[in-house]
Amino acid sequence: PSAYITNTLAVLAEENTEVVINISMSTLSDIECRVLDNRLHAGAIPLVTPLSGLDYFNLYSENSLLYCGKNHPLFQHLGDIHTADLKKWQAVLPNYATTAEAAKLHQLLDCSATASDREGIAFLILTGKFLGFLPDHYARKWVEDGFMQPILQDVMHYSTPICLITHKGKNYNMILKTFMEILKTRIMQPI
Repeated sequence: PSAYITNTLAVLAEENTEVVINISMSTLSDIECRVLDNRLHAGAIPLVTPLSGLDYFNLYSENSLLYCGKNHPLFQHLGDIHTADLKKWQAVLPNYATTAEAAKLHQLLDCSATASDREGIAFLILTGKFLGFLPDHYARKWVEDGFMQPILQDVMHYSTPICLITHKGKNYNMILKTFMEILKTRIMQPI
């Protein structure tokens, strides 16, 4: 929601029209590898396990909640559920790296499905057959439209730091240096 990267790219593009911006979406491990071998200047990733060859710049924390879809039996009975009851329903396990906190919460669920990304998790939640964790900002529109709602928010939540990574010890080129300066300025400005 803070849109630090988006706003930074907007300023970079506006003030430096000769700069060519190339964005690629990929997995956590692919982004780390591509920054380490200098195929990418920087990457934005969830901080799961820091690598010694990378520098980490904290952007924000992403809060994730457990959700059910509107056709799920729990949707109308959220006040009647307890953590111990969660194993009664199928859930989605991300098949990508997560924090230890997230892994511990997934152990409380019957994870009978997997998904490679948050889009897949959302699709399965929307079927009304699965529970799953999503970042609250990502699920917000479905919640507002009545298609999803969080379950046991007080206990079934976790936070993931989102960081910008760069190659440790490598001198920034002028474009990356400018990007980092703009980004730091945007983060320090009050919202």
